[in-house]
Amino acid sequence: YRGRGRGGGGSRYPNVPRRSEYRVKVGNLPSTGSWQDIKDHLRSAGDVYYAEVYGDGAGIVEFARQSDVETAVKTLDNTKFKSHEGETAYITVTEDTSGGSSRRSRSR
Repeated sequence: YRGRGRGGGGSRYPNVPRRSEYRVKVGNLPSTGSWQDIKDHLRSAGDVYYAEVYGDGAGIVEFARQSDVETAVKTLDNTKFKSHEGETAYITVTEDTSGGSSRRSRSR
């Protein structure tokens, strides 16, 4: 079997992660937090396509749907996160609006 990428399975290219425009920023991660850890933590909000952690305690997680983003922000912001090494922190989860495409109509 070949190794799996950071995305979900089911694709005919299993080593290429699925990417999405529906993403959240994750902040205040402990130094031992990995992309696998944040993917597992945020999976309760919906279908996680991609996760990445930066060295400064921040990361991004991409979801299948906009509703998953809204659920993640609503239910996982300021929750206790535990890394695979047992280090804990209360993380922030906010919608990443820096994407190039507009996802919502400007009229209300």
